[in-house]
Amino acid sequence: MAKQVIQTDKLYTEFGPYSHGVRVGEMIFLHGAVGFDPRGNLPGSIPGRADMQGQSHQTIDNMATALDLLGGSLGDVVKVRAFLPNHCRPSHGGQPSFDETFDAIYRQRFQTPHPARAALQHSLFLEDLLVEIEAMAIVNQSKQLITSDRLPPLQRPYAQGGIRVGDWLFLRGFTSQNQHNDLVGRGEMRAQTEQVFANMAVVLDEVGGSLADLVQTQVTLTDYHSYAAYNEVYNRQVREPFPTRTTFQGGLGREGLLIEIESIAALGGERLTIDSSTPELLQRRGDVIYTDALPPASAAYANGVRVGDLMFIAGQVGVDAQRRLVGPGDVRAQTRQVIETIQTSLRLAGLDLDDVVKTTVMLADWRDYAGYNEVYQTYFSAPYPARSTIGGGLVHQGALIEIDAIAVAGASQTATVLTGIHHG
Repeated sequence: MAKQVIQTDKLYTEFGPYSHGVRVGEMIFLHGAVGFDPRGNLPGSIPGRADMQGQSHQTIDNMATALDLLGGSLGDVVKVRAFLPNHCRPSHGGQPSFDETFDAIYRQRFQTPHPARAALQHSLFLEDLLVEIEAMAIVNQSKQLITSDRLPPLQRPYAQGGIRVGDWLFLRGFTSQNQHNDLVGRGEMRAQTEQVFANMAVVLDEVGGSLADLVQTQVTLTDYHSYAAYNEVYNRQVREPFPTRTTFQGGLGREGLLIEIESIAALGGERLTIDSSTPELLQRRGDVIYTDALPPASAAYANGVRVGDLMFIAGQVGVDAQRRLVGPGDVRAQTRQVIETIQTSLRLAGLDLDDVVKTTVMLADWRDYAGYNEVYQTYFSAPYPARSTIGGGLVHQGALIEIDAIAVAGASQTATVLTGIHHG
């Protein structure tokens, strides 16, 4: 049985080789939805001013429509990432800030328990876009909200600690605020990273788990100059078998914050890790596949982690197995290398690119958008995975693109993919 495709005129036609959403089993993966109406127009009623209220409503409308067509609802969403180009900008002229407007609408549309969430400042592919939201949902299963008085008090519409569904735990984006809402370690990356992990450990402890259960981490740094300090703490906190990791540079929601980490943990299920071989590795684990075909990681994270049918792929840049940059200045060459690295991890875990359901892409330069799409669609075939593309800084010198991915075993045969109607 091949993938089932649902085409709809209730959503805008996609702007590249991606779909609005993919459902496999009880999991739904939504692309980075934006605020276009079904005709491809952005809402706005104030001449000369972008309409955050209109775009926020339309974006969440689009998510609700996609979920409904795939058999779910906003109430099934467990994890959200919001990309806001104007995140953190203060209110002025008596008008609420874009953050305040977004949170007010988000709170209306997502009922409690709110999903685990991160809101990050990144640029989007069109200058008039003010919000992009990607999401994961799980249907037909109960959600457990994880809270604790050891965590920062809840002030915004997201899960205080995280959302548990079965053996999956979705942790919200944590920063270095403590249980009194004080900023810990102002100006000091090591102290802030320690506090982030302390918050994550509290959530895991509440469900009888530990940091060893992490399978995916997504990290946002405000300044890559502090990468080495963050890495030092990260390497000390995680243990083999390592989780995957993606590290982007972006803006965070409070003055003084240097780091935010979102994560997913697996509290059960058989785990298989795909990792590169490193000369200093003294003892090999039976639940890890080591290979010389993958570039060695720059820290304590794995190239891929599979738990049951679900697999996470770490953020990959255009380096070869010796960690040499491929195609300096050439986004097409780097995109090919990135996707081939992802394909290698998938194959070692018994999956392939056709099983990929979601990708998140960071471009260092929006002028490379067309070139990356050109290569991307030669590796991924229609109907494509759900996808988000955002702009920002990359840590590897000379890297133009970074992609992380989620795949589900059997998706190539059993997935339901939602697309807009493409004319011509």
